[in-house]
Amino acid sequence: MTSATTPILTPDQRLRVFVSSTLQELAEERAAVKDAIQNMHLTPVMFELGARAHAPRNLYRQYLAQSQIFIGIYWDRYGWVAPEESVSGLEDEYNLSGKMPKLIYIKKSEAREPRLEDLIHRIQNDDQLSYKTFQTPEELAGLIIDDLAVLLTERFNSTMQSKFSEPQAQSFNSIPAIPNMLVGREQHVSEIKEILSDPNTRLVTLTGPGGIGKTRLAIETARQLQHTYPDGAAYVPLAPVKNAALVPETVSYGLGMKVSGGNVLDSLKLFLQDKRFLLVLDNFEQIMDATSIIDDLLFAAPGLKIIVTSRERLALSFEHLYQVPTLTSNDVEISDDHFPSAVELFVQRAKSVQPSFKVTDQNRDIIYKICRRLEGLPLAIELAAGQINLFSPAMLYQRLEKSFDVLKGSFRDIPERQKTIHNTIDWSYELLSPAEQDLLLRISLYSAGSVMQAIEAMQTPDGDDVYTILGSLINKSLLMKQDDETMMRYQMLESVREFAQEKLKERGLYDTYRQHQADFYYHSLLEVKNQKNQIYQSDLLKYLEKEHTNIRLALEFLMEKKDVKKVTTIAWSLWLFWWVNAHTKEGYTWLRKVWEIQKDEPQALDDHTFSLLATNVGAMSFLQRDFGTFNDTLFKYHDLIMGQDDDELIATATLITGVVKTIMKEYALAEQILKISYERFIACGSKTGVSLVLSALGRNSIYQGLTVPAKKYYQQSLDIARSEENEFSMIISLAGFALSEVMERNADAKNYLRESLMLSQSLHFYE
Repeated sequence: MTSATTPILTPDQRLRVFVSSTLQELAEERAAVKDAIQNMHLTPVMFELGARAHAPRNLYRQYLAQSQIFIGIYWDRYGWVAPEESVSGLEDEYNLSGKMPKLIYIKKSEAREPRLEDLIHRIQNDDQLSYKTFQTPEELAGLIIDDLAVLLTERFNSTMQSKFSEPQAQSFNSIPAIPNMLVGREQHVSEIKEILSDPNTRLVTLTGPGGIGKTRLAIETARQLQHTYPDGAAYVPLAPVKNAALVPETVSYGLGMKVSGGNVLDSLKLFLQDKRFLLVLDNFEQIMDATSIIDDLLFAAPGLKIIVTSRERLALSFEHLYQVPTLTSNDVEISDDHFPSAVELFVQRAKSVQPSFKVTDQNRDIIYKICRRLEGLPLAIELAAGQINLFSPAMLYQRLEKSFDVLKGSFRDIPERQKTIHNTIDWSYELLSPAEQDLLLRISLYSAGSVMQAIEAMQTPDGDDVYTILGSLINKSLLMKQDDETMMRYQMLESVREFAQEKLKERGLYDTYRQHQADFYYHSLLEVKNQKNQIYQSDLLKYLEKEHTNIRLALEFLMEKKDVKKVTTIAWSLWLFWWVNAHTKEGYTWLRKVWEIQKDEPQALDDHTFSLLATNVGAMSFLQRDFGTFNDTLFKYHDLIMGQDDDELIATATLITGVVKTIMKEYALAEQILKISYERFIACGSKTGVSLVLSALGRNSIYQGLTVPAKKYYQQSLDIARSEENEFSMIISLAGFALSEVMERNADAKNYLRESLMLSQSLHFYE
């Protein structure tokens, strides 16, 4: 018998993946796993592959010692416990895996042995690893291929970050600094902080009706806690998001990340996995299908804690609910300097509208009654106080009484408190002039807030001055002015926005005003496209990112109307933005839908518009590596595209085609096509395009092993990118330079790679 100290070599010395499971009951699964691992050019390490001359326990111990990754697969059976042993070989293998990276898969069962149930429970309670369930061998094989790819990518990225990251990582904080003081919530903030201080509490959901102040309470709690999380805290508003599939991308952008291609959720988990971080997700109720994303994030990132605001609980087993109470209006006796919290909020907001406002013996009890009538809902109180410049407290109370008596019970399918806030908004709305009402309804269509250019394009009744009306809506607390890095934006509370859209539908104006909105973005984006050389690219990309939610709404409407021409024109204005700002998957989705409409119900498109569509669909398909759609669009209609009198169109089409030809190893043809692209980008004056095509020529040379011409192309590309301060093109050029130097075994490669990585980190761009 071989000595226990004699190494037992595995069948292959490549990266080794140890597979632990019972043999007979999971025979089909083990065969599928073996094939999956081998398909990834890794070595499966399995008991049945070893020499039988070795003792079983000695065999798997030696195999484990030589493996780099542990895969555990469990179903019903715990396995045989050998004489003089306390655990089965199955559990012994898990115990011996130590700190090895682990992937655990559990087959759904109704007859699992108790000791295996105990082992699985121990695995589930280990916050350093995650597990997945499966049903079939085919599903298991797919999971393993995906998870091994992510695991290897994480290890590679971790190594690269350790080599090139800055010595001191800076924390990320994006908690808003709201200027209004939080009133009457000190105790509630303390209670939530206490809940989060428990190491076992990872998720706190603030629940309650609309307008109760969930968002404000969450922000204040996060603001007070943000410095206790070494890697930072972030606030991500989800009210504009209606599609659960967009949640990972929205959260990524809230964290300052740009993820181009691939699985956005996996990139997000990779970003958070080693961080101690606080994340606030606001307004989750309309995307309840996305609760699994929260589950995934918390399992992937042990140091992550999440505060969610939602009108509905998430129904996750580890969720800690906090019911946000109303503000009190009867907890203390009213005096000159001491008010209940609801009254204090009313007084503060009233003074901000009318600085001379005072609490007197005559109005004190009336203010108390107003707050009682509004049930202590902060939004309702703020809207009421916003009218104090028009009415005395007594007049205000009379109108509240009358309005609520009329509307009470009109909406039977919503909670009682929601009825109250709806009625409060309706009452405020009825006090507006027709011109104010109309402008409020129009702005309500802009989910991400409206810029001044959009408001200026809105036609007001009887030629009223739009600026005066806008100022009046701000003064009445129905609109808020928000400053961002590029321009002023005008936003309304989500509950006000939803109310206004209901009014639009009641008045039969919803589709009419959505058409106006779509036309605004059609014309404004066309104008931006025509002025591309007069706008600083960085500012333009920031502007488009802020407007992206509104542009989505315009595209949705045009798709409903099957207006292929306008969708095509808007998409053509956005293709570079979609690429640079890592929205390629979304752009691809939009354009595939347009293409399907055009195939099923051909529109009367002129050749130029059709060429734009075919090129754009092909470009987005290529960026998603969908070469089938690429061949059916850009490649198939290549001759038609080349016949158009549009230098930018031809330059873009040939750039994408040339890159594809490089991938297909048709290097001579690729160079020929890319030089056409170069000439056409020169002709249309697009320096960004020239820089990109030079990098593509460099890549074509690299693929042939020709480093000298490659470095020449990359240098030209880099010079143009630096002159334009185009950081995105600089990243591509520097990465190409680094690859050239690596191929020449030149130590300078690390300098180019370091600069490229630093720029990527500054842009939060990962490709």
